[in-house]
Amino acid sequence: MKQPAMFADRMELCGNTDLYIDRCRRLLECSDMLMLLELGGHRAAIWGHGLSASDYSSEGLHIRGEIRAIELDGGL
Repeated sequence: MKQPAMFADRMELCGNTDLYIDRCRRLLECSDMLMLLELGGHRAAIWGHGLSASDYSSEGLHIRGEIRAIELDGGL
């Protein structure tokens, strides 16, 4: 059975300092307090302090810094 597209994307949080995101479609906003991402028809807001993005490619994204909250919407 094929998984729905929303389950093909994955986020892995390591402590409160490293977040790995598979197949990030678009980085909509990038600041040291907010990273706004588009993930397969959904949006995720990553809130924190001293945030930075690295390893941005079609395969994924790595966010570092003090991660304080992750908000997921219900879809676009």
